[in-house]
Amino acid sequence: MEFFANNILLIIFFPIWISLIIITSVIQQVSANRKMTLLFTFFSTFIGLIFALGLFKYVRFPNTLVIEKNILWLPFESINLYIGTLIDSTSTSFLLILMIISFLIQLYSYGYMKDKKGFSKYYIYLNFFNFSMIGLVLSTNLVQMYIFWELVGIASYLLIGFYHNREDVSYAAKRVFIVNRIGDCSLLAGIIILIYLSQTYLNQINIDILAFTNMDDIKTKMALSAYPQLFNIAGILIIIGAMVKSAQFPFHIWLTDAMKAPTPISALIHSATMVCMGIFLIVRIYPIISPEIFNIILLFGAITAFLCAFIAITQTDIKKMLAYSTSSQLGIMFTALGLYSISVAIIYMIIHAFTKSLLFLSAGVIEKKYNKLNINELGNIRKKDFYLAIYWLVGALSLSGLFFGGFTAKELLLKITHNTNSLSVLFIILLTSYLSAFYIFKAYFMIFEDKSNSTEIEINNDENSMTIPIIALCFFIIIPGFIFKLSDINYLCFISIAIGILAIINAYSCYKCNKIFIPKLLYKLSYNELYIPNVYNFIESCFNKLFKIINLTEKNLFERINFITVKFITKLSDYISKIQNGNIQNYVSYSILSTSLILLSLIIFYFIITEVN
Repeated sequence: MEFFANNILLIIFFPIWISLIIITSVIQQVSANRKMTLLFTFFSTFIGLIFALGLFKYVRFPNTLVIEKNILWLPFESINLYIGTLIDSTSTSFLLILMIISFLIQLYSYGYMKDKKGFSKYYIYLNFFNFSMIGLVLSTNLVQMYIFWELVGIASYLLIGFYHNREDVSYAAKRVFIVNRIGDCSLLAGIIILIYLSQTYLNQINIDILAFTNMDDIKTKMALSAYPQLFNIAGILIIIGAMVKSAQFPFHIWLTDAMKAPTPISALIHSATMVCMGIFLIVRIYPIISPEIFNIILLFGAITAFLCAFIAITQTDIKKMLAYSTSSQLGIMFTALGLYSISVAIIYMIIHAFTKSLLFLSAGVIEKKYNKLNINELGNIRKKDFYLAIYWLVGALSLSGLFFGGFTAKELLLKITHNTNSLSVLFIILLTSYLSAFYIFKAYFMIFEDKSNSTEIEINNDENSMTIPIIALCFFIIIPGFIFKLSDINYLCFISIAIGILAIINAYSCYKCNKIFIPKLLYKLSYNELYIPNVYNFIESCFNKLFKIINLTEKNLFERINFITVKFITKLSDYISKIQNGNIQNYVSYSILSTSLILLSLIIFYFIITEVN
């Protein structure tokens, strides 16, 4: 097993090498064979998966190990920047989930992209995304993590804007990138403050003070420093970066814009990769977070979980509904972190990764076969595609927490919530669980059972490369329910099951009546996404108007000032050139005149100063 730890750099650089090979083949015009492109990418991800499995086992048996390797990257006066790899239980868990999801989505993408343009470019972006994610997960310190954090943002921008020729897609990709810049700048500001504190108050000559293995030491020393409040400000700024990346309220808006990406990319971003990096960041800096910041995490996690689930119940676009579902589930993970339970948050993240990937890939099959994603335009699909209905049901039962891995994850969360006596948080989790079961089963009834709106097959392209990953994801959802054993079953289990069943009954009733039984005002708020997109659009319009004013000011004021200045200098140079006529007598006269004026000015200035004193 030491082989994997000693050669860990292979899985970081393999995706970049594969991207270069594909780019070279495109330049040499030998990329007509798409299977070869897929084979190269598969090879890279498969090697990464083998390494992830080996490392996952290596750090757990017989004892939990932490293997850290650093090299000096950039010495700068008293600051030395290091890069390296950190192999521990956290990094190997995230790495394994990343590799499994990436491998399945790359296989699925072959069938999804088979008749679309830009096949090679699509896989180049996927490899670049993998490179960025692997580098982020294996980072040893905050500075290195920030570098790969930015690369992940660039890769996601490229993937979301894959159909950049479409104006709406290009606009959505830019907005996703800009919103994420808020979190990126906040994270960078927090890191800079920590560097300043480490240099000023802790007398550290290396940036290894920001290493994740030194977080406990940071907490101890910073508490004794002269400005612990500044340390808390740095923590809050870093948490804001995590909130934006994990689509927490009110920054969740970017996740719906990301739905303009191809559906496999939506599954990749919304599962255990990009959006879960906020969770990963909090886990890494967990020791330095103060109780006040934990309360902030808990508050925004609970708000996000409920509000996004509330919005999802009225959405008619499958991908948008699943996007709000993702934000809601990430809110639950933040809630678990706010309750000081890293293990439950990670377990919940793992189950959610497979569940959400399954639902998105199922939506991709629906899109591929029926060329539609609007729930109101679909119906009675179960008779035409029975297995697809089963796949969706597996994901729905897990997401609602009624069966499979979703049940285990939810019960673990309810247990730790109950043990902390957080009754208000417990109520929000149960309410969110009810809403989650409601919207996912309402979608099932309308898509697969609605006989009044039978959907005709427009594109029947049931590729095995699209079916196999979905079956594998079903397996990964069902198995965890047997791996993670609950220590005890209490009344909360029965309450949560009863709530889930009640939500399904309510969803069926709403499907039959074609109406959601909530007050009109609440329905309007949910359907219009709490008008949060309108707020962002208003802010955007204000910035656009400001930029127009600045542009007009630049054209009408500064450009005219430049024009007048140029004219004045030109006239002055013309006049001076006429004075320089080669006549020595004129030069002497000009010199005497200018000297006299300077002396006269100095005399007047002297008398003025004297009078003032």
